[in-house]
Amino acid sequence: MSVEEFLTTLEEAAQRYALDVQILARTHNSVKTRIDINESLAIQCYYNQRSQTTNFVLVGWSRRLYGRDSVGGTWHRHTFEDPDAHDCSHDGAMPVGPEQFLDEVFEILIREGLLSPTVVDRDKS
Repeated sequence: MSVEEFLTTLEEAAQRYALDVQILARTHNSVKTRIDINESLAIQCYYNQRSQTTNFVLVGWSRRLYGRDSVGGTWHRHTFEDPDAHDCSHDGAMPVGPEQFLDEVFEILIREGLLSPTVVDRDKS
């Protein structure tokens, strides 16, 4: 996937939640973005087409709360319960795209009481 294809997919996923993608840095082979959810929560994404590296991170209060990473096509997850650990289980190693990651994030935020389900229902189309 090219950087442009990744960005298009990310922007479409963010639009489902009425969120905007901010491009923090971009080169020919990579892009780093941020999607603000509210004043305390954001999603940071990094993609490098040459190395096939993808990083999705839910950040809150200046620390990782949840994430999914792939280096060279090998995926792992940083669970909400233990965001510093690498979950390489079957579920943790499943590849995800921007849409699935955003869905996971909002499911976690609602489950943990960090976001109201009415906000997501209202904005998600």
